[in-house]
Amino acid sequence: TELKPIMTKILTEGLLESGSNLHARKRKLMDISNELNEVFFRYPFSVPPFFALVTRGLGLLEGIALSGDPDFDIFQASYPYARRRAVEIFGARSLRKFRLQTQLTQKTQ
Repeated sequence: TELKPIMTKILTEGLLESGSNLHARKRKLMDISNELNEVFFRYPFSVPPFFALVTRGLGLLEGIALSGDPDFDIFQASYPYARRRAVEIFGARSLRKFRLQTQLTQKTQ
């Protein structure tokens, strides 16, 4: 679908490539905010209230961690859990396929 490349770009450029550098992450998110807004208007969906609370809580915890360790990277810290959970949900084969597709997409850009 046309939604997948847009969301992949948003997640990859806006979050993953910036690591724990909050300023770089904010700048990249601002750069792609127009595309994100277009997604929200074109594909109406709602976010469960608990998701907003979890996201807010993670932002708060990340801020606390960064005040103690400026090099803290929330993505690196959460990767082992996220990978295990993704394998449980999607299976190892699907995860490998997604990783290969992401790498190919990044190489063509």
